[in-house]
Amino acid sequence: MQYTEQIGYKSEARIKARLESIEYYPFHIHENSLEIICVLNGTVEICDSAATYTLSYGDVHMFNSGIPHRITSSDPESIILTVQIDLNHYKYHFKGLEDISFICDTYSDRDLYSMDIKYLRFMLARTYQLYTENGSAIRLEQHARELLELLLSQFVQYVYREDEKKKVHIVRLQNTGHIYKNYDRMYRVVDYVRRHYSEKLSLTGLAEMEFLSPAHLSRYIKDTLGLSFSQLISLTRCENAAHLLSAANKTVDQIAAETGFANRNHMAVQFKKWYDKTPSGYRDAIREDLKPTATIKHRTFDYDFAKVLLDMHLDEY
Repeated sequence: MQYTEQIGYKSEARIKARLESIEYYPFHIHENSLEIICVLNGTVEICDSAATYTLSYGDVHMFNSGIPHRITSSDPESIILTVQIDLNHYKYHFKGLEDISFICDTYSDRDLYSMDIKYLRFMLARTYQLYTENGSAIRLEQHARELLELLLSQFVQYVYREDEKKKVHIVRLQNTGHIYKNYDRMYRVVDYVRRHYSEKLSLTGLAEMEFLSPAHLSRYIKDTLGLSFSQLISLTRCENAAHLLSAANKTVDQIAAETGFANRNHMAVQFKKWYDKTPSGYRDAIREDLKPTATIKHRTFDYDFAKVLLDMHLDEY
């Protein structure tokens, strides 16, 4: 199994849609592409970077560009709709598209029938309909832009929340009840940390840039984002370390230095907080899926039944 999987886009619109039943799809990434799955029947288990979730009927999940992910299912009745979009192709229409992370956490809030989720499922089903008609690429590209407009307006803002086990999860902002708060400053802070995570970062320096006292900015970050400033730095560094552990042949010491940690021990302590694995353990789990014996396993499924399920999403909105 190749870790970086190339997507063959047969349409000039650079979007792809298919129905499938997956038993095992090993860890892999897509560079410069967004992958969206919608569960039409049964249940599937996904691993997105290190987070694992069980998805069932109506759930939608987005695998962002460059993020390692795996899909498995022990349910012989499972069927999913998969849509993939070439972000490089559409970045000229949407500024900064290649740097945006999309989120849809229906598995956490189970609000499967809100208007925005129903409309998202409709748009995904419509994508498949247009794609399989083999019609005009111009029409399909226009639809892809409409889909991206929906994602950019409803599925990019997020915060972090702790569950009852004190584990931190990323949550779509619309599901917090705080959608009318001003989050511009928070995302400026997040973007700054993402750009400078490998450097020595100080709350005092960032507070000066925001014309706030360090104490005020610290409270603001915790109250709005759900993470403290130090947690944000730790998570950002660990996310980048995870990517290098997956995709690069660098030593753990090299990765620790490159991602801003004092040393490999410092990285190991922080990494285990977020990923429940040591850096070496995380790398071993990824590499297990890269062995020649690790192959993609699909199941046969009732295509006519899948089309009926798809039509239900076309009719629900």
